[in-house]
Amino acid sequence: LFPEARVARMDLDTTRSRHAYERIIDDFSAGRTNILIGTQMVSKGLDFDRVSVVGILNADTMLNYPDFRAYEHAFMMMAQVSGRAGRKGRQGLVLLQTKSPQLPVIQQVVRNDYESFYRDLLEERRAFRYPPFCRLIYIYLKHRHDTMVSAAAFDLSCRLRQWFGERVLGPDKPTIAKVKQMNIRKIVLKLENGIDLKRVREYLHMAQEQLLKDPRYGSLVIYFDVDPL
Repeated sequence: LFPEARVARMDLDTTRSRHAYERIIDDFSAGRTNILIGTQMVSKGLDFDRVSVVGILNADTMLNYPDFRAYEHAFMMMAQVSGRAGRKGRQGLVLLQTKSPQLPVIQQVVRNDYESFYRDLLEERRAFRYPPFCRLIYIYLKHRHDTMVSAAAFDLSCRLRQWFGERVLGPDKPTIAKVKQMNIRKIVLKLENGIDLKRVREYLHMAQEQLLKDPRYGSLVIYFDVDPL
């Protein structure tokens, strides 16, 4: 299609300065580059007249991300970037690469069937007790020694289960389990709507104080992420 295609890349490394970002966009918009390859930032708020083909590579990466909102974010992203093809009354072509074309969410993206996607997603969240049918609190523990943070997380989860029972999930290693020499563990607390949040805070602070009184956990860091985004 383009025997001498001029290709540009748009990602974090190539857009560190404001002028670099503007130059990449201006060159592609003016036709000085023919193919733009980039990360998800390519789909955000850009309007190009000449775009006729859009490719979504390895959509499974978005779908398999370990977060309950993964399908929601993936559907939004694929719908956004698909809308970049065929602007101003011209029909475009969207190529979607996936190993799981049978997934309902893939078929819903292809049909742009957001109503069906919304119904399925809402029913799934209702069944597995995720927002908006409950509230989430993520509890993170950090320590330089992996064995120590593992023991502390297990200890804290046992304390919390005394009060919250099956509302407590974990502990587990998060997707990023080590940052700046600090090993991380994560506990999830699922709370039904209407629960006494004041009492919940009291229990959480009590469990935290009890754990940190243990001399083994003197340098342990604990923090809470309420209603995580």
